[in-house]
Amino acid sequence: MTNQAVDQQAITTEEGWIPLSSSSEAGTGFIDTGTVSIEHFDLLHGDRLSDISVHYNRYGVNHKPALVVLGGISSSRDIHVWWTDLFGHQKPLDLEQFQVIGVDYIANSDQRNPSLISTFDQARVISEVLVHLGIKHLEAIVGSSYGGMVALAFAHLFPQKINKLVCIAAAHTNTQTSIAQRQIQQQILELGISSGKTKEAVSIARQLGFISYRSQQELEHRFNTSRVIEQQSLSYELVNYLKHQGDKFAAKFDIERYRSLSQSIDLHKVDPKGVVNDALFIGIDSDQLVPADLVKKTATLCKGQSKFQIINSYYGHDGFLLEASQLTESITLFLRNTL
Repeated sequence: MTNQAVDQQAITTEEGWIPLSSSSEAGTGFIDTGTVSIEHFDLLHGDRLSDISVHYNRYGVNHKPALVVLGGISSSRDIHVWWTDLFGHQKPLDLEQFQVIGVDYIANSDQRNPSLISTFDQARVISEVLVHLGIKHLEAIVGSSYGGMVALAFAHLFPQKINKLVCIAAAHTNTQTSIAQRQIQQQILELGISSGKTKEAVSIARQLGFISYRSQQELEHRFNTSRVIEQQSLSYELVNYLKHQGDKFAAKFDIERYRSLSQSIDLHKVDPKGVVNDALFIGIDSDQLVPADLVKKTATLCKGQSKFQIINSYYGHDGFLLEASQLTESITLFLRNTL
């Protein structure tokens, strides 16, 4: 396995890298937007990837304690885009106190040669990025949803490389219900690939996923339950909304990437007894996808000093994106050693 830096861009001052919080535009505050090339990468479940490119962002000042921050499968290295409420000046991921690294997930995009990519593989890729950046130790790895799974795998593989783990809306394993739903989604995606209707398949699979991301309470109260019958067709407000969201997702998300990362979630299984670092686990009371009780069980089984907190949310699993005030309080206190 070899690393080679390509396409690096840097913005510097006499003091070092420009913090995002002092930049007039969010996108101009990167320490570094770059790519790590890995010539050969052996996967946990067999097979080998060749010539993969891993894209990263590094924000803040490079002598500050480092955080790696990871989100769901549709997130990216652009933390300033998908987690704006928690990232920035006087927020939990504060560039006055930390440098923050975002990393894009790898995925298999080769239809002819499918390869299963696990959360442990993602964790090893992140380790390669840190080696490239010259970062030997993290103050914390912070992960939510799929990112929480990857963070758990990283803590299991590299306990010596982190002080703390923050795991939000993620656990050491999956429920049978969530696996079954993703397996149905993957069948939809495979049908889309074989029929050539890739955009339609991504849209339908995303619509099915959205139902599990949000709470039943929100869906029942937010959408009008009245039927619309017109020219022998039947529609509902929620169904129309789901189609809109699915089509919007399909316009920007590759079908092979979607299938690969969905499979990666199903592969996820970490022995929590191998997690020995101080850890904060946050469950969401209305989460149907990753029930709070499962998150609590993971915290209980860890060997390190683990804390579990539950947040109240109307939004189900997506509360990790929408409950900024509750998350801010918990994460800020934990990262600053006062929780």
